[in-house]
Amino acid sequence: MDELGAAGVGGKALLRSRIRAERRLRPAAECAVAGARMAGHAPDLPLPARLDECFVTCFMSLPTEPDTFPLIESLRARGASLLVPRVAGQHLDWVELAPSTQMTSGPFGIREPIGNSVGRDGAPLAQCRALFLPALAIDEHGYRLGQGGGFYDRALADLPMHRNGGPIRIAVVFADEVLDQVPINEHDCRVDLALTEAGIRWFDG
Repeated sequence: MDELGAAGVGGKALLRSRIRAERRLRPAAECAVAGARMAGHAPDLPLPARLDECFVTCFMSLPTEPDTFPLIESLRARGASLLVPRVAGQHLDWVELAPSTQMTSGPFGIREPIGNSVGRDGAPLAQCRALFLPALAIDEHGYRLGQGGGFYDRALADLPMHRNGGPIRIAVVFADEVLDQVPINEHDCRVDLALTEAGIRWFDG
């Protein structure tokens, strides 16, 4: 089995290291363009044209990730209410994002909202229509390679998959980060599709 299919912590560490290095080499302008193109593809996602009274989650992107600001603005323009995460120990708190929400730098250098939490881990996500999730890579079965902290795996652990009535799970990644296979463990969660600068990719699960 090659590096991408190597199981366990070692295989994940190698792949994370490689993708992080590749992301550091991407010009900031490329991340901005990718984010704008993803926002342009967002209306093609399997969601209603209007998202009034719908909650969705998104994340505040790091400089090396696709810029999520255009996506957030696109979702807001369609009427969605946005929940964004804030690290609380080993868990994620969720805060509703408003135009007036103030931000601060969190423990991992990620912009985090200042405000009252609406819930922790998966509890508020059960009421969402869609979850826009960060990832380093996604494979052809929808398995997600995260940063290694396990925050999203814990948040998604008890949440039904979309086919079982849960919110649709959408990974936000660069197109070349959709791989044939990524290392997986038993607790790793899958996504339904990936939103990339090249378009939308569905997975067979």
